[in-house]
Amino acid sequence: MTIACSATRELSIVVQEPSPVTITNEIKTIGILDATKPSLQKRKKKDGIANVVVQDEKWLSIHGTEASMEGLFDALLKDQRFEKVVLIQNVNIAQSLSDENLTANTWQEITYLCNEIGVDAIFALAHFEVDTKLKVKKTKRTETDLLRMHSETLGKEITMETLIGNGWRIFDPNKRILLDEIVTNNELVTSSLGNDVIDAIENMDGRRLEALKFSKNTGVAYGQRLLPSDRILKRSYFAKGNSQLIKTDQLIQAGKIDLAKQKLSDLVSSGDNALGSKASYNLAVLNEYQGNLDMAIHWAEKSIDLKSKAFNTDYLKSLLRRQTKNVLVQQQFQEVGLLE
Repeated sequence: MTIACSATRELSIVVQEPSPVTITNEIKTIGILDATKPSLQKRKKKDGIANVVVQDEKWLSIHGTEASMEGLFDALLKDQRFEKVVLIQNVNIAQSLSDENLTANTWQEITYLCNEIGVDAIFALAHFEVDTKLKVKKTKRTETDLLRMHSETLGKEITMETLIGNGWRIFDPNKRILLDEIVTNNELVTSSLGNDVIDAIENMDGRRLEALKFSKNTGVAYGQRLLPSDRILKRSYFAKGNSQLIKTDQLIQAGKIDLAKQKLSDLVSSGDNALGSKASYNLAVLNEYQGNLDMAIHWAEKSIDLKSKAFNTDYLKSLLRRQTKNVLVQQQFQEVGLLE
């Protein structure tokens, strides 16, 4: 939808997008397990500061995985679609669930596991990878002595930039399909100051707690992926080109949307098809802004009837796509029920 920027102004509209994952109402119980594989890359033994990175990655690979699964567990417990959510520990087939190609034998084992545990689907953490880069630079520090005198000293600042990759899969054993598969990358950055590098590292005592919270939030975020989400749309409307359009723009900016709609309705029947088309288009945008999608479609169609242009035909297509998505959003909300 292209309109000359100089003649328009934008409105921000919050819309609901359906979840990209469809969970059928036959799935009532969920099992969560760790399907990550140990890294095949042998870590060379390192000394000094390089060893700090190795040990940090090793620790986070273990505890971050657990935190991520706990985050998903907590998120799914709040989803009223599911009657039971369990964490599954130490199963033989776990690592085969991260294989690129799932064999018939793997699906058979998944079905057996679901029957044994009593769940309808498996959520697997199929990928968890940690990559940390450590940067060191000289810096100046202000210190206060016992006499409360301030002095500047040279010190070191270290920054640890950690990229955490999460990969999730959802297995439906009855249909033998992956309901979802996604890999996300998130960055955690922490910094610390010290007299020297060792001192700066020791001052970074809160990093591990922060890393666990960060990892847990990635699991929560994946659980929320199963729910409809809010998105902000930017819609342009005509604010110039006619004295009446300028006046209605002033009303819109003052928050007097209904009065602006009345003024625009008068312009629709002015006898000037070009102006009426723009007024109808503006009415469509204002109705969408107020949440009345049906009336927005009505006025977009009216705008096209008066004078068909790319801006109104493209907008109508966008509204019709939103209408289709809204049906799915409402269906998903009905399935989810009220969330705590």
